[in-house]
Amino acid sequence: MSNLRILGGEARGRPLEVPLSARPTGVRVRKSLFDWLEHRFPEGSSLVDLFAGSGAVGLEAASRGYSVTLVERDPHAIKALTFNLRSLKLEGKIVSSDALSFLGRTAQKFDIAFVDPPFTQDIPPIAKALLEQDFIEQGGVLIVQHPNVFKLPEHAGYTLERRDYGLNALSFYLKSHDD
Repeated sequence: MSNLRILGGEARGRPLEVPLSARPTGVRVRKSLFDWLEHRFPEGSSLVDLFAGSGAVGLEAASRGYSVTLVERDPHAIKALTFNLRSLKLEGKIVSSDALSFLGRTAQKFDIAFVDPPFTQDIPPIAKALLEQDFIEQGGVLIVQHPNVFKLPEHAGYTLERRDYGLNALSFYLKSHDD
């Protein structure tokens, strides 16, 4: 068991089991992320946590009333995600898959997609590949967590915002309503 806890919603303060392979999103970044989301996306909005790992972001979203899909390929992380959903009594769907493969087979569109790939060198090509997929609802957002040394490129049909948090950054790709 770790000292990683849910920050808000119905499971607030409850601990998360974190697999050794995970690199969970920290408290400061999660708090800022959900402060940003709560003013733009109501409860019930759909969120996909690609590369879910510990589930810190996806489980936080589930605790706050979002409809959550957690995509992860590591069996140890999937076991921890399953345990956390049950122990926190939260609703969510776990998909055992590589993120890009999942998006290639799903017809579902999401209001919010959160991406924090495990290997930082893969972030720019993964972000580009995701932006070229049609899985974000009009008015939705793709959020990429990355080291602050990366400057992610603009992409047609999206407005790019960025917030820095020490060595980390979040890039928000807001999908235009008029595509």
